[in-house]
Amino acid sequence: MKIQNRAFDDRKFDFDRLWQFLVDDYAVRQERFIWTIGRLGGWKFGIWNEEKYFPSFMRKNAQLWLNNFDELIGFVISEKGDSYFNVFARRGYEFLYSEMLQWAITNWNDRNGALSTDAHEDHHLLMQELEKAGFRKKGVSAITGQYHLREKAAEGIVLREEYSVQDMLANPDLRGKATLGINAWSNGTRTEALNKLDLLQYEYNRESPCFSPGFDLSVVDQEGRHLSSCVAFVDYKNNYAEIEKVCTHTEYRRKGLAEAVIRKCFHRLHQKGIEYAYLTGFGPEAQNLYNKLGPAQSVNLFSYVLGEN
Repeated sequence: MKIQNRAFDDRKFDFDRLWQFLVDDYAVRQERFIWTIGRLGGWKFGIWNEEKYFPSFMRKNAQLWLNNFDELIGFVISEKGDSYFNVFARRGYEFLYSEMLQWAITNWNDRNGALSTDAHEDHHLLMQELEKAGFRKKGVSAITGQYHLREKAAEGIVLREEYSVQDMLANPDLRGKATLGINAWSNGTRTEALNKLDLLQYEYNRESPCFSPGFDLSVVDQEGRHLSSCVAFVDYKNNYAEIEKVCTHTEYRRKGLAEAVIRKCFHRLHQKGIEYAYLTGFGPEAQNLYNKLGPAQSVNLFSYVLGEN
């Protein structure tokens, strides 16, 4: 079998290839995923740093493996263009893990910091190849919970009467949404005013094919100010959603607002016939919040770092 690898090329509809790969991959692996289509949409349309202003970012940060039928069978991708990356192989092509890891080491090991990646607790073949390539397990990096939405929809939402939950159809205040996000993700450290580039970044992020303003929810006060937020990205073919971008303004934390907006999102998704929702916590604070949502089927992601003992 002839297998080749090449850099991502948007002119060859490679984003569509990656998208379909993840849809097909979930159909096979179910909850044993690493990325969903929502995260892939963020990779292309999320402008997190200056490197992402340029289309060359995608070419430099995704390498594709294709078989002799020109079908995508695996890829290596760096989400932020740094030393953290992920490896994917279609079922039956796991033998490519070794080659893909060596490619990443050869081509990306000069980036700031040691190369690192994550592996799902059930991806035993990948973990074996990581160890052979010189990566060392550093412990749990994240916990993903699967929530059955029929059960969650039967649970109530606790929210003080001066607050309500609205989507971006009912409250299309992009400036207010961007202000919330910048405050929350900087933990209140950014002091400069919102600028035109900030608004363009938030607007462009909504170009992702799986973004829907009806699943972009915020807790708002009586003046309509965005205080806490989450976004659900739905894979309709597989009938699940991943809830991301959970954040709360620094002045309104510890009030139960994030839990309320997530629960409202559960209800909204259930109303649309979605069966499952996933939340991934990358730190103790997020994990503690998600624990308040009740029991979930949880799995661990393990961090691997090149050359560390």
